[in-house]
Amino acid sequence: MDHAKANDTQDSGETDRIIVQECERLLESPMFIRSPVLSRLLQFLVEHRLRGGRSAPKAYAIATEALGRSADFDPAVDSYPRVMVGRLRSLLDRYYADTPWVHRLRVPQGSYEVVVQHRNAPPARSPEERSDAAEGTGADQAAPADRPPPGGPSRAISGRHPLRWAAAIVIVALALLAGWWFTAGKGKLLASEPVAMPLLDVSAPLAGDSGPSRALARALDGKLRDGLRRFDLVDLRSAGAPGDTAAGSRVDYRLDTSLVRTLEGNVDVTLVLNRVADQRTIWSQQLRLTADEVPEFAAIDPAIAQVAGDFGVIVRDQVQREPDNFSPGFPCLAQFNRMRQMRHAQGREQVDACLRVSLKANPTDPVTLTALSLLRFGDWQPRRQTKTGQQAFAEARSFAEQSYQNGPSSSAGLFAMARANFYSGNCAAGNAMGDGAIRLNPYDADISGFLGLFKTTCGQMEEGEALLRRSLALDSSYPGVPAVTLAFLLSQRGEQGEALSILDHMPSPSNMEPQYLMVRSVVLARSGNLLEARRQWQRLLDYTKQPAAAPPEQVLRQFVITPVVIQRASAALREAGVAPATKPLP
Repeated sequence: MDHAKANDTQDSGETDRIIVQECERLLESPMFIRSPVLSRLLQFLVEHRLRGGRSAPKAYAIATEALGRSADFDPAVDSYPRVMVGRLRSLLDRYYADTPWVHRLRVPQGSYEVVVQHRNAPPARSPEERSDAAEGTGADQAAPADRPPPGGPSRAISGRHPLRWAAAIVIVALALLAGWWFTAGKGKLLASEPVAMPLLDVSAPLAGDSGPSRALARALDGKLRDGLRRFDLVDLRSAGAPGDTAAGSRVDYRLDTSLVRTLEGNVDVTLVLNRVADQRTIWSQQLRLTADEVPEFAAIDPAIAQVAGDFGVIVRDQVQREPDNFSPGFPCLAQFNRMRQMRHAQGREQVDACLRVSLKANPTDPVTLTALSLLRFGDWQPRRQTKTGQQAFAEARSFAEQSYQNGPSSSAGLFAMARANFYSGNCAAGNAMGDGAIRLNPYDADISGFLGLFKTTCGQMEEGEALLRRSLALDSSYPGVPAVTLAFLLSQRGEQGEALSILDHMPSPSNMEPQYLMVRSVVLARSGNLLEARRQWQRLLDYTKQPAAAPPEQVLRQFVITPVVIQRASAALREAGVAPATKPLP
């Protein structure tokens, strides 16, 4: 009996050692670094196991101790712990799918307990390794990986595969030379580790002591957290998690909130975004909501998008403070969004290079794959009829497919594939993927805007217009093509006043884009200002380097992708008297 107990204790100690080692390895991996909430959840489940918990932790403990929910959390009506543990299972499966393992951590379905799963033998990485293993003796196979073989290191190198060792040394030398070259030519391009996404801490909303005020504060806190979690360029710290001092010390931004109920029944909500490094407020907004707008807090949606969107406050703050930082990871993605949202063509090669380095560090990241896909679609657009353009299109679609395969339940992966389908002329598949992306992230102004553009192109005018308007409501600071598309739709309906108002409120550099010049010329002509409309058209001719007598189709093909849009816009330009009434090109 004593011998059995000793064996049990020894087995338990070995299992605990494996759990600790695997947990440390997981928490240091890029996948978990980018997911602080799931990292904290994994750490909590592991600590519960190591403390000797006789059963799996309860949903209430997970919610309040690991996920930052308040003490009045009710697991009977809120499935958040179950959902997050499901996401943790998926992330663990993704990690071990790409990493050879002898033993791994698993959270079995229907359970909240961390267990160890063992392989019978380590997976061989190549046929040569399998051959080596077959040639070795049993003692060789059982030797620790870090112990040199008999005869010492010199014998190992000069043994059975000297040419393989020589080739490996040459490859390493070439890799180091290439790294030196890229570093010398591209500044910060090859950082040792990709820079993690900014970590945002949302403070518990300040509110009154009454029951209704506390209930509204909890609803506001949940609204902000659920909304912010859906954005790919911001990580959210779990609030109030015990022992979370390490994460707290590296928080990049803090969103402070307060809520005041007025005597009239309205609710004043104040949001203040602070940069933690210098304790400086970089954005704030106050909203007055009527009694029927709470506790849903739908009016908060645009503020969430303004803070964490593709070119929201946090991304713009990064670019403004480090305008030339093209390091892999978040700085590179921020530079990509700067170039895309503001049509900023400078640094395109640097963005392409740092995105590829980011992808090398994390080959399955849907966000980086989507960014590269959009970048290559941009390369394809002006060269559609050339071999170079066709190659760019093929690579862009390949990146989109990889993004979707690696993130089939992410808005980034779904929308990358939606765009690829639309550009291929497949409206049905594009709509299905786009609708899935916007269900996952209804707060993203960019997804709403471009899905609206695609739907109008496919003939779904009413649904497309609603999405275009939602895009402007979520973030009107950098409206770009969606705003221009909405103005064109309104002009086609005869609503020139509203169309002109949208165009007049578009900030620079959006009002320098060719789409803007084209639509503004149509709206001005239909409003009776034909002289100014033709001046706008001449600016567009100069921009596209086309002759004065060029048919509108020839001009629009320089910057518009879809044939249907080219046909509609060309007809509008002729009908308004802006462009010459020549015969349409085939």
